[in-house]
Amino acid sequence: MKEKKITDALRKIEIRCVLAIIVCSLISFLVIIAVSDQLLSKPDALVQEVGWKSYHMFTILSNMLMGIAAAMCIPFAVDGLRYHNYHLPRWYVDFMFTGTVGVALTFLVALTVLSPAAGFYRMMLYSNNILFHTTCPILSIILFFFINSDHNIKFKSTFIAIIPIVIYAILYVVMVFVIGEDAGGWRDHYQVGSMTKYLPMPVLILLMVLLGFGVATGLRLIHNAIHKRRKAEMELYYQQADAFSYPDIRSAIKALADIDRPRDLGGELTVPRRIMNIMEKKYKSGLSTEEMCELYIKAYYGGLEEKERNER
Repeated sequence: MKEKKITDALRKIEIRCVLAIIVCSLISFLVIIAVSDQLLSKPDALVQEVGWKSYHMFTILSNMLMGIAAAMCIPFAVDGLRYHNYHLPRWYVDFMFTGTVGVALTFLVALTVLSPAAGFYRMMLYSNNILFHTTCPILSIILFFFINSDHNIKFKSTFIAIIPIVIYAILYVVMVFVIGEDAGGWRDHYQVGSMTKYLPMPVLILLMVLLGFGVATGLRLIHNAIHKRRKAEMELYYQQADAFSYPDIRSAIKALADIDRPRDLGGELTVPRRIMNIMEKKYKSGLSTEEMCELYIKAYYGGLEEKERNER
């Protein structure tokens, strides 16, 4: 029974890693295809921002940011497969959060604002719009929610996530309305000028930033709810698994090292600090994280040296 529980827990980690590699690779690949197609496209009555002018559009920039974030995730997922300890640094989760907010905002605006004006098929399914406005945003949200919900995202990260939106809004106003297209600036491709007939420019900018903040807040709340459930499941496993039913945490840490040691591939040792902190909630030994890590390393390499001696 205990071997089955161990196998089930490791299989879940492996599945997450494999899904992360597949989804991240797919997002990055589709972004490259979509951006390349936009660079080589010819302008039409609706979209004139092709070639290098493609980078004038928030859609292109937000998808590129998410493509970079997805590509950066792949090495972490590969290490997760190697060591059965899938861990994403907090700085990376915040970076991926920022990329996801950008493409989620693109998806929302395309679906609710642009589609009624230009047609659902044209905005969501036609040509590379199916990648920019639909496929990549949906895959990114799935990745963010269900595969990479590795940390509880803090409230302050919401402000970090909308920084690209604020920067783009300022840049758009400067390039379109301060410099102007005739002087080398941008065309008003989002038709903000026509909207100023109904609302002042500062109000429009504020509304866009608030919309981005609302999207970020919604993504954060859903992500954290899923993370909380996943963390609770992991804590329950390490508190109830037969493999860690020992009278003290020292014996449990040694058992954890014994489980991890056969998967050693001669690379760098990854110490499962978070797992031991979860186990400490069960044993309440009072050991610090540093002390538990020292116990794990000693047990891990002590057993490894004994194995090497037996093989000689």
